[in-house]
Amino acid sequence: MTAIEQVPFLSIGIVLFPNLTQLDFTGPYEVFAKLPKVQLYLLAETLEPIRSDTFGKLR
Repeated sequence: MTAIEQVPFLSIGIVLFPNLTQLDFTGPYEVFAKLPKVQLYLLAETLEPIRSDTFGKLR
């Protein structure tokens, strides 16, 4: 058994909130997603869509 096989899964939650900067969660998400034995969760208060800080500024 290798050292990686002996390590339990690591759960990581990334909190989403209104007016967030998208890179603040997609950057860490991409890094953590490449690690072995990691379970990622996006956490939000509701299931409604969450608008980023740039919503409406790109028009």
